[in-house]
Amino acid sequence: MKKKNHAVQNAGSTVTAAETGFRLPVILRNLKKYFLPWLILAVLAAGIVVGKNIIFSTEVQALEVTICFNYKGIEAGLDPNGCEFETSSIKNDQCVKDALVTLGHSEDLMETVQNSIFIDGIVANTAIDKITAYKSLYSSASTAASGAWVEAMHDDTYHPTQYRVSFNYGVTGLEGDEAADLLNQILANYQNYFFETYGYSESIGESVLSVSFDDYDYLIALDMYSSTLSSLERYVDTLAANDPSQFRSAATGYSFSDLSDAIQLIRSVDIDTLTSYILNNGIISDKEVMVSYYNYRVDNLTRTKKNLTERLESVQSSIDTYQKDAILIYDGAESDSTSVTEATQTYDDLINQKLQLQESTSYYDRQLTTYKERLKSITQTKNKASESEIAYTQERVAALQEKVAALVEDVKLTADDYFENEKFTNAFSIAAPANSSLVQFIKSVINESMREIIIIELIFLTIYLAISILFCFPICKKLRKNKKTAAQ
Repeated sequence: MKKKNHAVQNAGSTVTAAETGFRLPVILRNLKKYFLPWLILAVLAAGIVVGKNIIFSTEVQALEVTICFNYKGIEAGLDPNGCEFETSSIKNDQCVKDALVTLGHSEDLMETVQNSIFIDGIVANTAIDKITAYKSLYSSASTAASGAWVEAMHDDTYHPTQYRVSFNYGVTGLEGDEAADLLNQILANYQNYFFETYGYSESIGESVLSVSFDDYDYLIALDMYSSTLSSLERYVDTLAANDPSQFRSAATGYSFSDLSDAIQLIRSVDIDTLTSYILNNGIISDKEVMVSYYNYRVDNLTRTKKNLTERLESVQSSIDTYQKDAILIYDGAESDSTSVTEATQTYDDLINQKLQLQESTSYYDRQLTTYKERLKSITQTKNKASESEIAYTQERVAALQEKVAALVEDVKLTADDYFENEKFTNAFSIAAPANSSLVQFIKSVINESMREIIIIELIFLTIYLAISILFCFPICKKLRKNKKTAAQ
């Protein structure tokens, strides 16, 4: 009797082991049994997705080009002028329109092409690590931490310097090679647009050359000439101030300082000498018009100078009454302490504003003196210019125009050379031109299909695992029943 009970106990222990131990082998057996059907279905589904995208999707007909920007300010999301950088300018109307015309396509495609071009920033891995580290430090910072430090660590704004330009040309009706040529042409046009926008300012030189001596009296035209040359001189001086390397152009042999000196020489020698000759010899077509012109200029300059003087007095008053920040320095005892004052940014701004107003007031004062002397000279002149004097004046005007035209051309060539080979050497570059090839097409198909394939494969994998696990329960139940029968 004891032996029988012992046998029953052994059988019970065997059933318990089966209940807890034989399910994993059953699951593995089911996984192996259903693996091939699952694999066939997975491959078939992936093939269907790829085929569907090849036939119906326009997204697979896409080209990609990586472009890079490298200039001061791009890391802060700014263009070379210090304004916010707009990625949409890469596909601006003029660049796309010129590209279509160059390649012989209809301009009606412009909007369609623009809507088919997508520009996405590429975030470098180092930037991702930096942002992650900053966020981690910010989240773990104690409340006693410095506000400025926490704010600095929390500044996780990132502006890319590389962009991926994608062109989904399927909706444009273009073939692959045509679309690649069009995208490459658009980017080439943008490179020219970049240098034209942020490089040499063509409008300044054109304003100088647009002055016509046929439409105005000689004196008025010379005034306009001098004014536009002043603008050109300030532009050149700005380039010189922002050029620590003292760039000298290989195209012209000039530096910006040389060009500034040449402009100043023309204004102070050529123009002033010709103006003096015209005034001394009365080479004036309409004396009344000139008197009215200079009276107007004198009145206008007087009002402007008065306004500047009032502003200068106001700034000076603010400076005189401004209280600087006081700092007490203790040297042991309170009686030994000393007090010093320290200027603030507001005070410095007032001083700078005062200096600018003084410079402007001085300039207008000189202009007033010049125009009053000219007005006096025109009023007192009585002799009429001879034919030879008029002819000589015309010769000098023609020589002046030629000299200024040559100077403007030198400024343009020097500035272009500076921007293209010095300041903006690698400001905009294309990693590799767009290329429509079988490899590129396959890559586009895979990229477009990958997300759908992953979702479908995850669904099939879930079903595969669920079936393998669920189908093990009837088998396990049957095994337990057989075990119990055998034990009895």
